[in-house]
Amino acid sequence: MKRWKLYIISCFALTTLTSCSTIEKQTKKATQVKETVTTKLKTDEKMIEIDGQTIYFKQIGKNKPPLLMLHGFGGSSNGFSDIYPELAKNHTIIAVDILGFGHSSKPMDFHYSFPNQANLYYKLMKKLGYDTFAILGHSMGGEISLNLAYLYPNAVSHLILADATGVESLQHGKGSPKPNLLTDLSTVSTPKEYRKNEVKYKREDTEHYTELSKMRPRRLRINADEIKVPTLIIWGRNDKSVSWKNGETYHQFLKNSTLHIIEEGEHAPFRQQPKEFMQYVDEFFKKYPIKL
Repeated sequence: MKRWKLYIISCFALTTLTSCSTIEKQTKKATQVKETVTTKLKTDEKMIEIDGQTIYFKQIGKNKPPLLMLHGFGGSSNGFSDIYPELAKNHTIIAVDILGFGHSSKPMDFHYSFPNQANLYYKLMKKLGYDTFAILGHSMGGEISLNLAYLYPNAVSHLILADATGVESLQHGKGSPKPNLLTDLSTVSTPKEYRKNEVKYKREDTEHYTELSKMRPRRLRINADEIKVPTLIIWGRNDKSVSWKNGETYHQFLKNSTLHIIEEGEHAPFRQQPKEFMQYVDEFFKKYPIKL
C-alpha cells in the first residue's frame, strides 16, 4: 500500500513538473515573441523645418507603403502607440506632432487653418519622397486629413477617419474656392534627428490655443463629390466629444466610404479597442490594396 501511495505521489510530482515546464516554455516563447516585435519596431524621432516652423515626426519602419498619421486636438503622435506594432507590419509610418502640439512648434503668429495645416504635411511627405500616401486622421487630425484629400486628391491613396471633426464643412456641389497654397519645397529643410533645443517657437503653456481655435471659423466648404478616394470611417459609439452620428453623416456624404461603429469605443477607439480597430483597417487595405 505504501509503495502504491509513493507511486501515485511520484506520478503527480512528475506531471506537475512537466506541466510547469510546458507553461514555462510557453511563457518564455511568448516573451521572446513580444521582445522580437518590440525590437523590430524601430522608431526614429525626426524633425524638419517647413515654412519656418519645426515639425516633429516619428518614422517607424521603411521600404513599405507610407501611412501619414495625424492626431487630435491637445494630443500628439504618442496617442497612436497601441496600434503602431500592427500598422508597421504593412506600412512605413509617418506620425506627426501637429503644429501647435507635442514636440512641434507652437507659434502665436501662424495663420492657423485646416488648409494651411494640410499644406505642411503634404510638403513633409513630398520631401520624404512620397508622391502618394495613405492617411489616418483622428478627431481634428481627421479634419486636416479630409482637407488634405480635398486639396491634393492625386496625393492621397486611402483616407481613414477616426471620430473626425469637420463633417459640417461638407456639402454636395460647389465648395469654397481652393486657396492658392505653395507646394514647392524651397522652404522645407532636410529632415534630421530630433533635438529638443533646436525646436522653434517652443512653448510650455497653451496660450497659442487661442490662435488654434480660429481654425474652425476659417473652415472651407468642401464639395464632398470631389472626394473619391477609398475612405474608411471608424467611430466609437460612446464618443462624448464627437457623436457617432457624425460618422453616419460622413458616410452619407462620401460615396466611396465604409463605416464601422465600435460599440465599446469612445473618442479614441484605437485605444479602447485596438484589436477591433485594426481588424477594420486590415480589411480596408485588403479590399483596396495599395498600388506600388
